[in-house]
Amino acid sequence: MPEAPQTRRLAAIVSADIAGYSALSERDAGLAVTHVAHLRDHARAACARHGGRIFNTSGDGVMLEFASASDALAAAIELCEAQSEVSFRVGVHLGEVTPAEDDDLLGHGVNVAARLQAQANAGGLIVSQLVRDSVSPELAARLTARGSVRLAKMRETMRIFAFDAGAAPRPALATPILAVLAFDTPTRDRATRGFADGLSEEILYTVSRLPGLKVLGATSSFSFRGRDKAKAAKTLNATHVLDGSVRRGEESVRVAAHLADAETGVVLWSDRYDRPLDDALSLQEEIAAEVAKALAVALGEVRRRAAPKITAALSDAYFEARELLRSGAIVCIQTAASALDRIVREAPDFARAWAALATAKLEVLRLSRSDRARLVEDAREAAERALGADPSMGEAYAVLAALEGEFFGRWREREALLEQALSVEPNNPLLLFRHGQFLVSVGRVEAGYARQAEAFALDPLDPMLAAFHGYNVWSKREKAEGRAILEHAAKRYPDNVFVWFMRLNTAALDGDFAAAQTLREDGARLIPGLRESASYKAGERMQQLMMAPSPEAFMQLGEDFAAMAEAEPAAALDLAVALSVLGFTGPALELFADALDNVDAWRHGALETTRPHIG
Repeated sequence: MPEAPQTRRLAAIVSADIAGYSALSERDAGLAVTHVAHLRDHARAACARHGGRIFNTSGDGVMLEFASASDALAAAIELCEAQSEVSFRVGVHLGEVTPAEDDDLLGHGVNVAARLQAQANAGGLIVSQLVRDSVSPELAARLTARGSVRLAKMRETMRIFAFDAGAAPRPALATPILAVLAFDTPTRDRATRGFADGLSEEILYTVSRLPGLKVLGATSSFSFRGRDKAKAAKTLNATHVLDGSVRRGEESVRVAAHLADAETGVVLWSDRYDRPLDDALSLQEEIAAEVAKALAVALGEVRRRAAPKITAALSDAYFEARELLRSGAIVCIQTAASALDRIVREAPDFARAWAALATAKLEVLRLSRSDRARLVEDAREAAERALGADPSMGEAYAVLAALEGEFFGRWREREALLEQALSVEPNNPLLLFRHGQFLVSVGRVEAGYARQAEAFALDPLDPMLAAFHGYNVWSKREKAEGRAILEHAAKRYPDNVFVWFMRLNTAALDGDFAAAQTLREDGARLIPGLRESASYKAGERMQQLMMAPSPEAFMQLGEDFAAMAEAEPAAALDLAVALSVLGFTGPALELFADALDNVDAWRHGALETTRPHIG
C-alpha cells in the first residue's frame, strides 16, 4: 500500500536554549542539568497558560508549538522574564511544519525559529517580521526593530525584531542610505571597464527605484574605487554599501554582488550570477529584489517589465552612449544621440535606451541655433516611446516637462510631469534638481532650494549639484557656508564651468572684485571664445560700475550694453539683469518681456555655452 501523504500545517514555533551552556557544563555539569530542568519547567508552564505544547527537548533546548503568533510571543516573553540565575535565548517564527514520529515537528518553520534563536542576545528573544505583523498591537509595541539578517545556512534574509527583558528599547532603524559602488573588474582594458561601469549604473538605477530606501547618486558613489572604496560609506554617510565584481568572457558574464552593513561590516546578502552577454541587463532587477529583501524595504513595483535581451555589441554601445551623455560636451551628445538612434532601431522595446535618446535629443535642442521644431518632435517621440515600453521612466517624464518649457507658460503641465517623474524615481538627483529649478523659475524659491538640497544630499560630489547648492546656501542661509561648499567643489573639479560660474557670481556680488577678476580671467581658459562674448564684456562692465558707481558710469553702461546688444542680441538680457541688480525693475521687466519674442533669434549669435540658458 502507498504511504499516506504527510500533512503540512501552519504553526507558531518557539525555540529556546540556555546561553553559554557548553561553558557552564564544563565548569559544573550538575548545575547545567539543573538549569535545563528549570528551562523545561518554565516552558511547560508557559504552554499551559497559552495553549501550546513542547514537541522537542534535545540537548539544552526546547521547541514549543502554538496555534497563533500572539500565543507564541506571549509565551516567549514569559520565558525571557522568568530567567534569573541563567539566561535563555529565544526565537519565534510562524511557518509551515510537518508532523513526524513521536509528535515531533519538522520543516522550514522549525529551522527558521532555531536560527532566529541563535541570533538572540543572552536573555533576549528574536522574532521574524511575519510574527511581528501577526500579533496583537500590544505585543508588537514591546518589540524593537533590529534591521535585517541573513540566517545561517539559508539564502533567506529577513527583517527581525527583538525583546530584551529589563533592557531599554532600542530605537528603530532610520531609512537605509545605500551607496552602490562601481563594480570591480580584474582586467584594465577600456571595453571591460566601460561594461562594468555601465552595468553598475543600471543596477544603481534599478535599486534607486525601491520605495523606503535612499540611494546615493552615481557621481559620488563611483568616485570611490580600489582602496578608496573603504572610505565611501563614511564619506557619504551611507548605512549600507552594495559592491561587487564583473568578469566578462567572449559570450558570457559573471557578476558577483554583496550588500554590507556599513557600521558593522556584516555581509547581509551575497550572490553570484552567470549569464549570457545578451541577458546581462536582466541582472539589475534580480539584484534589486535581493537588496530589497535584505534591507526589508517594500518591493512595491520593483519588478517592472523584463529587461530586453540585447546583443553584447548593443549593450556596449548603450553603456558608452550613457557615458558620452554625462560629459555634457556638444560633440559627445551628438555622438550619443546617433548611437542611441541605432540601438533603438535594433531593440525597439529597450525603454532605457529610448529615455536616453530623449535626453540626448533635448540637449541637442538646447544647444541648437536652428531646426528646433524638428528637434522638439524628435525628443518628444523618443520620450513617448520610452513610456510606451515602460510607464515608469522618470527620465522620459522630465524630458516632456522640459519640452513644455519651449512654450512660455504651461506651468501646471510642466510641474505635473516633473512630479510624475519623481513619483517613479524618488532617488534620482537630477530629477530633484530639475524640479528645484522649475520651482525657482515660478517664484517658489525656498521650495526650489530645498529640492536642490535634497539632490545635493544624494550626490554631494556632483559638481553641478554642488555649484547650485553652494550658491543657494550663500544666497539664503549663510554666505561663509555657501562659499565653503563652492570652494570644496572647485578643489575637486577645477575645470567645471558650473562651479566656476557660481564662484564668480558670489565673489562679484560680495564685492570681492579682485577674486571676481581672477575668476573671470580663468573663465577665458575654461570656455574658448568667452573673452570676446557679450556675456564676458557685460560682466566686466557691470563690475566696473559696481567698483566706482556714478551717474556718468551708469549712462555709459547703457550705451555700452546697447552697442553689445546690436552685435549680439542676447546681450540685452545681460543689461536686463544689470538693471534688476541695480534696482531698476521697470526697465528690466520691459527688456525681459521683449526677450520672449526674440529667443530664437538671439540664439543664433550667442556663445555655444550660453545658448541653453537664453531660453
